[in-house]
Amino acid sequence: MNVQNNGIKITAPSFSTDVELSNDKRQSFVLKGEHKRKWTAENPNKHIGVCLKIDDALIATEQQNKCDRGLLLDDNRLYLVELKGDDYKTAVIQLIETKKYFLSNYSDYDLAFHARIVGRSFPKATTELQKAKKDLKKNFGNNFALFENKRSEKI
Repeated sequence: MNVQNNGIKITAPSFSTDVELSNDKRQSFVLKGEHKRKWTAENPNKHIGVCLKIDDALIATEQQNKCDRGLLLDDNRLYLVELKGDDYKTAVIQLIETKKYFLSNYSDYDLAFHARIVGRSFPKATTELQKAKKDLKKNFGNNFALFENKRSEKI
């Protein structure tokens, strides 16, 4: 994977051909999923980005837990995004398993993993939610966030 921010496009020869790739410096990247959920990555610094369709493309097997989408940036940040209804506990598992998949299958790359869950709603403060956040922190450090419905953030 040749990822540079000097006008050279991102190439990902090890990604299968059915993966949705975009190679540009657009102002925002929008990742959409089920239940009209979407995550928008505002790109004021004009990073080159590759949008990845992970579920049913990059990871096509049903036996593997995986998140819906990903955004790979030229500085090797990889945003793993799960677009969910209410089941945030499953979303946490999917994000962690997707990270493990990338660590196993793309070990040549020094990726900085970030996790995002966009759901309909999250409980206010429950033991289950605290456990989910603890699991995310253990696997992603402080590079995780939970968002309700549609969310936009600067990358």
